Amino acid sequence: MTQRHIELSDGRRIGDGHACFIIAEAGSNWRMGTPERDLAMARALVDVAVEAKCDAVKFQTYRANSVYVANAGESDYLAEMGVRKSITEIFEDLSMPYELIPAIAEYCVEQGIRFMSTPFSLEDVAAVDPYTDFHKIASYEISHTELQDHLASLGKPLVFSTGASTLDDIDYAMQRLRTGGAQSIAVMQCTARYPTPFAHAHVRTVTTLKERYGVPVGLSDHTRHPTVAPSAAVALGANLIEKHYTLSNRLPGADHPFALEPHELKAMVEAIRQTEEVMGSADKGVSEAEEELLAFARRGVQALRDLHEGDVVRLNENVAILRPGKRRPGAHPRHLDRLEGATLARSIAAGDGIHLDDVS
Repeated sequence: MTQRHIELSDGRRIGDGHACFIIAEAGSNWRMGTPERDLAMARALVDVAVEAKCDAVKFQTYRANSVYVANAGESDYLAEMGVRKSITEIFEDLSMPYELIPAIAEYCVEQGIRFMSTPFSLEDVAAVDPYTDFHKIASYEISHTELQDHLASLGKPLVFSTGASTLDDIDYAMQRLRTGGAQSIAVMQCTARYPTPFAHAHVRTVTTLKERYGVPVGLSDHTRHPTVAPSAAVALGANLIEKHYTLSNRLPGADHPFALEPHELKAMVEAIRQTEEVMGSADKGVSEAEEELLAFARRGVQALRDLHEGDVVRLNENVAILRPGKRRPGAHPRHLDRLEGATLARSIAAGDGIHLDDVS
């Protein structure tokens, strides 16, 4: 059984018919070198997400020894960015101390924004779980069956990204999570490339995932542009948007260069809300905003001069198909076969429209 929305502990729903849920991904951009500076940066990032009117701010919680093998080596893409350290060293440096989590979460509560932090092990879950009402599973954890089983057993809503995954991978993860007890699941289209070239964002996949799984679907976007991919995803029905952000692209670290700066994060949220607004209703009809010009500019059968009771209606002689402006709109021209040659039952002032009940 599919559930087309996720309901959070405070009643907020993520899914069809509800506003897109926007996650500001702080990732590892809180790291500044000392516990005091790390907390100050984390709080500053929270402030930016609040100012931009995001729904949640998300960090990442991991330990290097529970993610990569000890001799994993260097990442090619990070080496191209000038980060020439083993991935294990990088993860050790960016591992969020568990004792920092309550302080950040408390600050989020004070500022009125949801706290999230992606866990990568069962120990990480234990540290994060008391402070969040739903969990995020990172793309590469789509094969971490132990983590998935544990998160599913908690009964909280789950969101998982699908970077570098096939539909078979997602099918298996969805089935395992559901079998494990997960009742509310959302799936995020994601391309695991930092930054992601436009041609590889594949935003249309949002539609594929929504049709295939019948659950809320979002976009975890790593393109550098603040609005193009998120707006396109929302137009296709995305229920969640996640985007990395930072205080400055000039800060040292792997995730700062492709992340949005504060003004761009704010622009992204505004673009998403504007996209939701312009999407409007799928029902075609006359909008309230159109009613004035409907009456003013829609062509009808209008009198070319003052007409009197007993006059015979003649197209292009005493009536024509014209826009009425401020005059009374006339009948739709589709009724001309009944109006042409008919006798007026009352007088009609020049410019006014002629209706079926005006003739006998």
